[in-house]
Amino acid sequence: MTSAIEILWKQALKTFDGRRNVGFKLCQKNFDKLWNLMNKITADDVNLNKQVLDFIQIQAAPMCVIDIFENKDLTISIFILKHGVTMPMHDHPGMHGFLKVISGAVQLNSYTLNTSDDHIIKLNKEIAAFRHRPIYVHNSSPACILTPREKNLHEISCIEGPAAFLDILSPPYDVDDCGKGPRPCTFFKAISSKLCTDLPDVIEEVKLLVFEGLPDFNSASLKYTGPPLM
Repeated sequence: MTSAIEILWKQALKTFDGRRNVGFKLCQKNFDKLWNLMNKITADDVNLNKQVLDFIQIQAAPMCVIDIFENKDLTISIFILKHGVTMPMHDHPGMHGFLKVISGAVQLNSYTLNTSDDHIIKLNKEIAAFRHRPIYVHNSSPACILTPREKNLHEISCIEGPAAFLDILSPPYDVDDCGKGPRPCTFFKAISSKLCTDLPDVIEEVKLLVFEGLPDFNSASLKYTGPPLM
């Protein structure tokens, strides 16, 4: 019998196949089907059990990552945050993504850049963005979506932990960005804000500052022990 994670993987391959090629056009029907499959994924489907979550609690790193699959079109991973930990605000240059909480609960703060610039962002540069209404996400919540433009930046705080979420990104960070080299993961912090009532789902206009590296935030790697993908 085909496992739920294998079915999801096959649909992800179908949805993002050829993403790296010039002229690739995303099929909305395939995208919606992938989202619906993502909504049904549970911790049991990837063998994320209490033993694994208990092990997370004794690790020094604030976050653990389980890599499930990666090719040139997409990556599938599980991220596990310790209770009280916040994954700093970061971007996903030119990517589509899904985030599905499968254990615990997180608060998700998403941002949309208010700029015509591309994603090659200079260090210490201030950049304008809209902050969307924060949402509380748990294992019964639908998968969150980010696009190359909408809600492309986010900050994730574990409020019931450990909290684990399944993550699909396309294309992966290390895939070339139209001849510009690997896509950098850029980190930001908010330095000012003002209320915004003109746009639905937006609560603030913010100024973000690009900064380099995260010396106080690291992750540990765990082996995937769930059903094989083929």
